[in-house]
Amino acid sequence: MIFGIKENTLTMYGTIWEYDGTDFVYYLNALESKYSEITIRLHTYGGSVFAGNLMCNAIERSSANITIDIDGLAASMGAIFILSCRNVKIVSNGYVMIHAPSSGSYGNAKDHESNAKLLRLMEDNFEHKLILRTGKSKEEVRSWLEKDTWLSAQEALDLGLVSEIIPASVDTVYPSFIPEDVGETEVYNMYAALLTSIPTPAVSAFMGFPQIQPQSKQEDLNINYDNTMKQLLITAFALKGVTAQSSDTAVLEALQNDFSALTTAKNLAETAKSTAETKLKEEQDGRIKTIIDGAATALGKTFTEDERKTYESIGATSGVSALELVFNNVVKPKAPNIGASIQAGTTADAGRESWDFAKWQKEDPKGLEKLATSDPEKFKNLFNAKYQ
Repeated sequence: MIFGIKENTLTMYGTIWEYDGTDFVYYLNALESKYSEITIRLHTYGGSVFAGNLMCNAIERSSANITIDIDGLAASMGAIFILSCRNVKIVSNGYVMIHAPSSGSYGNAKDHESNAKLLRLMEDNFEHKLILRTGKSKEEVRSWLEKDTWLSAQEALDLGLVSEIIPASVDTVYPSFIPEDVGETEVYNMYAALLTSIPTPAVSAFMGFPQIQPQSKQEDLNINYDNTMKQLLITAFALKGVTAQSSDTAVLEALQNDFSALTTAKNLAETAKSTAETKLKEEQDGRIKTIIDGAATALGKTFTEDERKTYESIGATSGVSALELVFNNVVKPKAPNIGASIQAGTTADAGRESWDFAKWQKEDPKGLEKLATSDPEKFKNLFNAKYQ
């Protein structure tokens, strides 16, 4: 899941993976230390039940006034997550999807029986939360969980899963257009209209500025700032070394120096930022190379150029921790852990055995192409199941 914080708003988009529960608690605690009003913007297909429960518990314990805005979808564990908050809003074209948790498991009969018991416990918990929220009967709620139950924004509001429907788009700023098609004059007029939309109070502060009338002689075009105007400029830009009685030239030079200093400071800041980002990338690239080389040594093989590029892409886009997790699973295999595999609607560590043809096309189309060669019987079964 991708998290982002801006002021008192926590944005969380994507799948709820096992480690996202602790990340969510960290970000929520950071906001609680600064704000009493917190907004969570949500868009998720669901994910780990355990991580989702941790997130629910954190919201229910919070002393802050929390609002959840569903920006697009709250499905599977995401639908259970919103039940932890009383004030839940959804965009007019948003959706909620409810179903029972599912997972994949390995082992003997007792292992499967144990995992089935855990799934039933989770399903009972979902059922209990939905009954409390909606006031519906156990039989009706159970019918929702038996399949993928999709709800529109209005249906979710009618059931009490959300408290308000909000517009998907609040403001229309300006119609998009192609400048070449509109023409130079119309583009100029659009831009001029934006400039002239300054509210009157902002303009009234500069009433000391002299009116400029077209003149025929160059010397008549010189602008003389009166003391009131110069004082406004001095105050607005905190100019040093000049007063309202200083010459126009002195005030303009002070302005120019002030702008030059700002430009220099901005350039220095951008240079420092660029240098830091370059060093950080070099360090990350070095760590990625070390991890890949170490994995190759541990496996006793030499990765092809395509394999290395794939692993480098994982490290660059998902982070070093994600790359380490990939190789930990390969180099140090361990017994399956139901805690890592339970997903509400997805299977994390269970592999791709449960993927259908559509899932392969969406998640790994290249892998599907390879499957046609490496395991033609499985490819044939997937294809026939998809297209009957």
